[in-house]
Amino acid sequence: MSSKQTSTEVRGVLLPMREGRLLLPNAAVCEVVSFRTPDKAPEGAPSWVLGTFRWRNHVLPLISFEQLQGGISGEIGNRARVAICNTLNGSEQLPYIGILLHAAPHLTLVSQESLTPFLDDEPLHEMVASRVIVNGVDALIPDLDALESALSGVPL
Repeated sequence: MSSKQTSTEVRGVLLPMREGRLLLPNAAVCEVVSFRTPDKAPEGAPSWVLGTFRWRNHVLPLISFEQLQGGISGEIGNRARVAICNTLNGSEQLPYIGILLHAAPHLTLVSQESLTPFLDDEPLHEMVASRVIVNGVDALIPDLDALESALSGVPL
């Protein structure tokens, strides 16, 4: 692969969870910060909302994608991070979402050649757009629209 990025390549970021990874375009991730204990989750928030997180004068929901899919997020270690992600619809009430990571993310170049669908009959969670293999790594592509919709009724 040449050192120049071709027009069919997208800069992506692999976000490590306890088990597995999420794949997002690099532009969807504003910043990755060290984990700190969130404030209490709002009344009526889904169980996968771990609480609220303060970032740059914004209060945003901190979510566990593992819990969202019915798993457990497990112990939060000293390598834990929070990926601050843009929401897609430009909502003033919910411009960002924090996603709990279990380690630092990894940048990757995604091209048509490096991305293949994961061939499995197992149904995906409604908040997962696709399961893929990128550069030999199994990853989930979250449905940020569905995630934003699910969080739209949660008071922050």
